[in-house]
Amino acid sequence: MFIGTHALLPVCLALTSDDLRLSLRREEGFPEWSIPLIAFFGALPDICTPHLSLDARYSSWSHTLAFLAGLIPICFWAATYFPKGTRLTVGISCWLAAVLHLAADAIAGGIPWLMPWVMPDVTPNQRVGILGDFYLHPDYWIFSDAFFILLTWILLGIRGQLRKRI
Repeated sequence: MFIGTHALLPVCLALTSDDLRLSLRREEGFPEWSIPLIAFFGALPDICTPHLSLDARYSSWSHTLAFLAGLIPICFWAATYFPKGTRLTVGISCWLAAVLHLAADAIAGGIPWLMPWVMPDVTPNQRVGILGDFYLHPDYWIFSDAFFILLTWILLGIRGQLRKRI
């Protein structure tokens, strides 16, 4: 998938959560600047190892469970820069943004999820070490980006209206 979906899918989930909290007249769950941080962590696997082909993704260390495990302390370290009551939420959200990235790539061609323990081998009739397949064809990836851009814009507008009301 393209980088827009990877960055904005977790942002849309965070904004939906905040909009629900605001509609119930509670405080926002995500402090200032946490939304861009969540978008950054959603795009991070592609930032760490940029790739233009599926073969390059299959050799990417940033699309593995090992990467997700190593990312946990980094996410919670980044969350320490936010107010105490929101650190856990921000840390978990940043990590889940990276998880969503890998999940999106799994349905858009697959990921080498067990590398370096199981090296990916993609032959015509066999896909060893690859989790996923082309459930979302590349022709539709641009529509996915457009959808999440539009949804983010709508959710930010709702957030602004709810803030004015409160």
